[in-house]
Amino acid sequence: MPNLLPDWLPWIHPAGRLIWGIILTFVGIAFVIALIKPPKLKRPFPTRVGVALFFVIPIVGYIIAILIPDDANIENWALDAIIVDLVLVALFAHAMLMVMSRKPRDPGQESTWTECYLGALGVFAIMVLAYAVVPSEWLNNANSYWQLGDSTKFIFRSTEDMLWILPWHWPFDFNFPALRDIVVTGIYLVLLGVNLKLWVMWQKRHEVKAVPDAADGAPARRSRFGRPVRAKA
Repeated sequence: MPNLLPDWLPWIHPAGRLIWGIILTFVGIAFVIALIKPPKLKRPFPTRVGVALFFVIPIVGYIIAILIPDDANIENWALDAIIVDLVLVALFAHAMLMVMSRKPRDPGQESTWTECYLGALGVFAIMVLAYAVVPSEWLNNANSYWQLGDSTKFIFRSTEDMLWILPWHWPFDFNFPALRDIVVTGIYLVLLGVNLKLWVMWQKRHEVKAVPDAADGAPARRSRFGRPVRAKA
């Protein structure tokens, strides 16, 4: 069944939902970090043009898919999947550009109800991906495709030498289910650490670093956006 991923390696399609879950999780985290950081780019076009491009990019991709002739060496769905992937990459890059070139926000400005609702919805979606979809799909793929649920298969046994060269035996057996469970635990720990880090970054997003004394030659005041303001000559 096509899942918009190229069939370059035999395990890509069986792990399709896992791969998409990981990609969407990191895309969501990238947008959160971009929203925490102050704008760093100047938007090269008006906002209305940027919004219109969200509709233009898929239309251009559709036109390209129609114009490209069918190749007997490439399955039609595979070529379409590659075009769809390129359109998704273009949409992600354009959305990131829009976020990183947004208008600076006054730290004292209150968020609107719509902003709070969309933010909560986005955070919920990222948490569902990080704590439910990705670990679940890892377990499903590990059990079904990689056969890591077979307790009769071992990475090493307690009767074997450590690292196959040391003169000591392993103190325990290490089978495939143990490896599967260690990986899923690591997924939870890594994503929990990222989650806590993002919480701290979000809480400190409006903090302004302490300003050195004016006697040291440094600016004594800052603008409402946290930028240094020098006294007029």
